[in-house]
This record gives sequence, structure tokens and C-alpha cells, in this order.
Amino acid sequence: MLEPWWVISNHMEESLNKELIKELSPNHCLYGKKTVAVAKRQDNDDVVYWIYELNKYVVVHLTYSRENSSEYPKTQLFTLNELKKYCENVSNYY
Repeated sequence: MLEPWWVISNHMEESLNKELIKELSPNHCLYGKKTVAVAKRQDNDDVVYWIYELNKYVVVHLTYSRENSSEYPKTQLFTLNELKKYCENVSNYY
């Protein structure tokens, strides 16, 4: 991945997975789904997760607070090809 994205370590993966679980309300589309953090954007709180049940990637903008809305944390679903294009676009403007 190109800047500002970086692949995360196993230690960071565990921490980001726990943070996402903490933030999700029962109404959120990712609630109860198995996720694995795979990359992080260095200039903000966007994290790329792999969602097993959906067979898709998702970019989540973590808030670092408990949410009560299905709208937060902000979430965008992607196929692998869509994610590559999205990340390249972000890198071009970085």
C-alpha cells in the first residue's frame, strides 16, 4: 500500500479490532460480524478491515468513543478491486 496507508502489525490489529467492537451499536451494519484490521491510514483514523461474513473489505473511520447510532462509525464497503482504487485515489491526493 502507498502512503498514507500502512499495513498494520499483529499487535495493532488486536487493538483496532477491539476498538471497532467497542464503538459499534447493535444497529450498525458491522455489529456482530467477525472483522480483521489489515491497514491504517496514517493521517487520520481510517482503518481497513476484512469482513468474513460479507466477503468484503470495509473502511471505517474510528471515533474512539462508544456510539449509539447506526451511522457511526462511518463505514464504506469495498470489493478488493474497489478498495485498491479507493486507496490509490487517497494516495494521489496525499
